Amino acid sequence: MADAKSQLNLHLARVALRNLLGHPRRTLLTSGAIALGLASLIFLWGFNEGLHRNMLGNFQNSIIGALQIHRQGFFQHPDLSLTISNPQQISETLELHGVTRYSQRLDTFGLAASDHTTQGVMLIGMDPQNEPKVTELGSRIGVGRFLQPDDSYSLILGATTASNLKVRLGDEVVMIGYDRYGAMIAESFTLVGIITSGEMGLDSGMAITSLATLQEMVDLQGQVTTFVINVDEQTLPGLVASLNEDLVDQQLEVMPWYTMFPVMKEWVTLHNGFLYLFLGIVLFIVLAGELNTLLLSMLDRTREFGILMAIGTSRRQIALLMVVEAVGIGIIGILLGTLLGYLIILLTGMIGIDLSILLGSTSRFYVDPLIYPQLKLDHLGITASTILMASILSGVYPAWRASLLQPVEAIRNG
Repeated sequence: MADAKSQLNLHLARVALRNLLGHPRRTLLTSGAIALGLASLIFLWGFNEGLHRNMLGNFQNSIIGALQIHRQGFFQHPDLSLTISNPQQISETLELHGVTRYSQRLDTFGLAASDHTTQGVMLIGMDPQNEPKVTELGSRIGVGRFLQPDDSYSLILGATTASNLKVRLGDEVVMIGYDRYGAMIAESFTLVGIITSGEMGLDSGMAITSLATLQEMVDLQGQVTTFVINVDEQTLPGLVASLNEDLVDQQLEVMPWYTMFPVMKEWVTLHNGFLYLFLGIVLFIVLAGELNTLLLSMLDRTREFGILMAIGTSRRQIALLMVVEAVGIGIIGILLGTLLGYLIILLTGMIGIDLSILLGSTSRFYVDPLIYPQLKLDHLGITASTILMASILSGVYPAWRASLLQPVEAIRNG
């Protein structure tokens, strides 16, 4: 009995295959539409991923790093009274976790004054030796140079700040602020570098000097307010959890980039949301196109279904036959679409897509003009499996209609 059932199911599969191959134009047109929709989605996912990696990589590498550690409350209310009490323990903990790309900073606010005007800035003291391990700030300096280990009272400004102050390379800039005791201080700095990348946040409102200089200026020798760390995105959540556990008694805040600047992560989420909307539109097209094809196929084969029922094929098996054909069309479309989409990603991933032709300069938003699409397997899996589900659903209604046929009427009227 079981063998007979298996034989019948095998026969139905052959009938489904014969029908698909017997109408190659119809099968290829429907599968081709699915393939084009899938290839478009794969390309959009790849472009989206390349754009996000480019933007987030530049955002982190410009100045903030992937992760920062401060004294509790410092990020919201930067104050020199909130220095890290035991920086050596943090260094040892980071190295214990295999983190080598980290640097220390001292952050405060000040007033930059030139011979012409003044401007409020965030004054950052950086370690010239370790800072290049965590950021690419040196590459953003278009005029002059980055800090050197033997620099003393040297200063780097953004292009807009330098323009507002009307200062040029080699000019003197006086920084006015408060030391650790709240007493007003003023020191003269020499401008050695101007950041010309145009990136939002670097271009204006920021002044950078060496860590040792700023520690001396505010009388906080050996003390820092910030650890900046650069690690891979995949290891970031695990490292944050481990550091929170290991440094729980230090009154510290361990903040990944998406906690410090949640708007960037929300922007990525919103951007992905648009792609899911586009996925829904493609699924509707797939569903409608394949449903139309299968309905026409069912009407053309009414007599065939009647004969099959007359020789003992059950209504469930007739319905299964239509679903198998729907799955077959879907699988052909998915295979062709995946191949086409992969080739497009491979090609554009090698040569890049130049956005400057359409958008002009995009550096203000931390985006390089040349985007290299990259394919993530989870996006491919979600898209392909969703289209396969849509293909199966498109076969349900024709299968139901076919299962309701009466053998005699179907043979007579088919």
